[in-house]
This record gives sequence, C-alpha cells and structure tokens, in this order.
Amino acid sequence: MFKGQVIKKIILFIFLVSAANFFALFCSAEGEVSMPKEFESIKDSLPNEALDALPDGVFSGDSQEQSDAVFEMTSPKYIFSRILDIMGAQIGSTARLFVTVVALLILSSAINALRASLASNALGTAMRFCMTGAVMASIIGVQFSQLESVALFFERISSLMSAMIPVGSAVLAMGGNLSTAALGSTSLAVLLGVCETLCAKTVVPVVCSCTALALCNTLSSDIGLRGFASAIRKTYAFILGTIMTLLLATLSSQTALAAASDSAGARAAKLFASTAIPIVGGTVGDTLRTVAGGVSYLKTIIGISGIIFVMILLLPTLVSLILTRLVLLLTSGVADMLGCETEGKLLSELGSVWGVMIAVVSMCAVMFIFALVIFVRITVAAA
Repeated sequence: MFKGQVIKKIILFIFLVSAANFFALFCSAEGEVSMPKEFESIKDSLPNEALDALPDGVFSGDSQEQSDAVFEMTSPKYIFSRILDIMGAQIGSTARLFVTVVALLILSSAINALRASLASNALGTAMRFCMTGAVMASIIGVQFSQLESVALFFERISSLMSAMIPVGSAVLAMGGNLSTAALGSTSLAVLLGVCETLCAKTVVPVVCSCTALALCNTLSSDIGLRGFASAIRKTYAFILGTIMTLLLATLSSQTALAAASDSAGARAAKLFASTAIPIVGGTVGDTLRTVAGGVSYLKTIIGISGIIFVMILLLPTLVSLILTRLVLLLTSGVADMLGCETEGKLLSELGSVWGVMIAVVSMCAVMFIFALVIFVRITVAAA
C-alpha cells in the first residue's frame, strides 16, 4: 500500500513539473509569437541571384509584410515570370549548342557521302571516328559545366536545409511540439546525409561512367556496352528512389506519432489546469489557443517559403538540364535524318545520361519539398 502511494506521488510530481514547464513556455509569450531569430540565417544560405528574385519583405520583421511577400511568391504571375526569366537566360547557350551539333552533323553527312567513294576502308573509319569525336567534344564541355552546376545545387540546397532545421525546430517548440521538434531535426539531418552521400557524391562518377560507356559503345558497337550502361542508370535511379521513399515514409509516420503524442500531452495539461484551477485555467487555455494560432501562421509561412526557396534553387539547374537533353534528343533525330547513324546513337545515349542528372536533381528537391510539406501539416500541440 505504502509503495503504491509513493509511486502515485512520484507520477503526480512529474506531471505537475511537466505541466508547469508547459505553461511557462506559452504564458511567457503572452499570447503573441514572432518569427524565430534563426530565420535570418536562411537568408545567408541563399545565393545573391536567388535573393534578387525574391520579393521585398520575405525576411522582414513585420508579419504582414512577410505574409504579403509569401502570397506574391505563390502567385502564378511570379512563378511563370521566374520560369520565363530562367529560360531566357538559358536559351542562348542551348541554341548555340544545337546549331553547333547540327553543323557538325551536316559536315559528317557530307563526309559519309565522300567515304563511299574512297577505296580505303581504314581512311573512312578514321574520318568517322574524327566526326564522332568532334560531336562529343562539342558536348563534353557543356556536360562539365552542368555537372558543376549540379554539384553547386546540392551544396546550396544542403546549406538551405541546414538553416531550415533550427528554424522549424524553434517554431515547433513554440507550439509545444517538443518531441516532434527533436525527431524532425534528427530526421532532416538524416535526409541531408543521404543527399550529400547518395546524390552529391555519386552523381558525378555515375554520369562520367555512363558517358564513357556511351562513347565506347558508339565507336565500337561490337563491344556491346549499351545494355551495361542502361543497367547502371536504371539501378542507380532505383536505389535512390527506394531509399528516399523509405526515408520519407519513416519521417512521415514518426512525425505523425510524435505530433499526436505532443497534442495529447498538451490537452492533458490544459484539462488539468481547467479542473485544478478553474478561473486561471480558463485564461491559460485562451492564451494557448491564441499562441497556437500564431504558431500555425509562422509554421505555414516558413514551410511555404522553404518550398519556394527549394524551387528557386532547383529551377535554373533543372531548366538547363532539360533544355540540353531536348537538344540532344532533337539532334539525334536530325542525325538519323542525315544518315549519321553513329552520331545519332551517341546523341541518344548522351540524352539518357542527361536523364540521370535530371532524375537525381529532381528526386533530391522533391524529397526536401515533401519534408517541408510534412512540417506544414503538423498539428500544433497547443491548439
């Protein structure tokens, strides 16, 4: 009997201490919440060109200005203007690549016609190798440049998400989601690790290997490396997709459970306050509901802003990759029309290589966007 009473007193003591800490957290806010100071660090993680594209007031201390800026960023006018600006900046280099490759293909077609009149097969083969090498040389410089932009994209998005983690944790803690804040920080850190390990550090060797295999298979079709290159691309995309799906599923389920636990604890604390100290407890409950509304507002602004920041970082790289892949596919068709079978095969294989880069960049961005969507949908415990 005595032991049972001791256990009950210990449980009651723990509960009272937890409730006191809970109420102290919210009552100190006096019903008002403001953007956490860590939000300013997000500005430092964005490049200057991205900051120039943002409307005024995104990082303002005034909540109304922030709300207006976020509303402007989500408007179709702003989104399409950004896409058109990026395409306008990329269209020049893409057109130059298209004209260069087509000119080389026309020259190769003329040389193929000349090869038919040559008595020496070795000379004709050498001329074919030279033209294929010229086409490859016109593209390899573009590939190196875009691989650098892909690596820079991974660096910038990792910096952005590293800045987003403390901001999200601070806002969740404001709303009483202490367990969710701790779990979310850990899960996002794992996602960052996956991005840096499986995406940033592997995309360059995979792309270079597939490019080398494509060139070898084109120059000597007897080797039969096309199936091997295709297997590498498909396996790589499958592994990335599977791991990211599992991580997001784990993050979603654990976050939902942690948010439900925080919400249940907050409701129990409010019930205890309203029954133990009815008059003061009602005031505390009103304060908590006011704070919950403010936290939900901040959480929505941060989540939507984070999604837009990810898209602003993604679009220049993604548009450049898509336009280049479109050029490769179009010139592959032109090569078939001109009878340049070898060059057409090479361009088609390179188009598949660009597809790998597009897939990796897109999967990484989508992974973080889903993580931010989960953050926005978390129920505030104090509500």
